[in-house]
Amino acid sequence: MALEITRVLSDLHYGDPGSRVRSLDALAPLFAGADRIVLNGDTLETRDSPITQETDARRAEFLEFARRAIPRCTLITGNHDADLSETHHLDLLGGLVFIFHGEILFEELVPWSRELPQIRILYGTELAALTAEARADPWARLAACKRACAKLRLHHNPHATALVDRAILLGRIVWPPRCPLAMLRAWRELPERAADFVQQHRPKSRFVLVGHTHFPGVWVQSGVVVINTGSFRPPFGCYAVDLSAEAVVVRKVVQRGGAFALGRVVAAFSLAPTDEGSGAVATILPNLAPSQ
Repeated sequence: MALEITRVLSDLHYGDPGSRVRSLDALAPLFAGADRIVLNGDTLETRDSPITQETDARRAEFLEFARRAIPRCTLITGNHDADLSETHHLDLLGGLVFIFHGEILFEELVPWSRELPQIRILYGTELAALTAEARADPWARLAACKRACAKLRLHHNPHATALVDRAILLGRIVWPPRCPLAMLRAWRELPERAADFVQQHRPKSRFVLVGHTHFPGVWVQSGVVVINTGSFRPPFGCYAVDLSAEAVVVRKVVQRGGAFALGRVVAAFSLAPTDEGSGAVATILPNLAPSQ
């Protein structure tokens, strides 16, 4: 009997001029061989902006594509598409794998963002509306985070394609200097933050899958395997993660002739059943040394 495979991708950023996804059909080869696809946030832009009408059209286009072409598609929200679904996190393989976009790992959600002052106000307002008990609940805070991100108003065109517009958008990334510095700090801190989060709030989990920072990698932190699937935006590229009852396999995503495909294996972990033969996963045996 064939194993069921769930494939996880993130940060497509469809519609963003910086994304390598120019056509949704170019993604189709990535779905081959999978029984279920999980898109872990920032699939597209849904936030209010000067081109909200265009954004709404892209949303409708993507949802129709997902219905038609993606097997058993599960959409987890990110900070760019916080209202795309009602799924903010996901447990798989009996809780062994925990998946979420990752913005909640940072006190200011997107500390490298030029919209940080607005994020602070919106998120602070959502947290202040919670009871003290709810503020101590990570899932209540995660829901508050999503509500705040959904209310964020962009004052620029996120889909600008003219050369001058793209230069302005690049300038928004590198200036002020705190933005790239905060991004570098987030890249360095994310593996430890993710491992700490699951140890506190999902102690059964041995794998945690995130996106958000666009820096792909596989790290082992205190017995937890942290996998960041990267982004379809340059410069670092992205990974696809296949989950089955027997293994967790991380592959590089490559682009060939305008379409995307699965490339080389970056890391693989065998999942051993319990001694009782119940089929539950008990131990992780690395087949390949994960990247650091």
